[in-house]
Amino acid sequence: MGQEGKLEIFRICKAHLDKVDMLVAVLDGPQVDDGTAWEIGYFYCKYSDRLPIIGIRTDFRNAGETRLSTVNAMIEGSCDRIVSSSEELLEVLRGGCVGE
Repeated sequence: MGQEGKLEIFRICKAHLDKVDMLVAVLDGPQVDDGTAWEIGYFYCKYSDRLPIIGIRTDFRNAGETRLSTVNAMIEGSCDRIVSSSEELLEVLRGGCVGE
């Protein structure tokens, strides 16, 4: 792949982030994927004043700092809403009830 290939993947992924009107991030796993965490942080810094971030975590394990945490506090604080199923995600996307 080489260095140029890696940079091209980065440029393409970042360009796609700049074209969407909402970010839906998969938060499953023992901790949030590094790339997903970067995308959430980038999107939050650039668009959080006007575009929502929705997390979906179907993983039953807690991945935050406390037993009541869903995920890492920085990720949880960046998301406008975290849902726990694809059905709930579809409901949010259809109804626009992001901040609940």
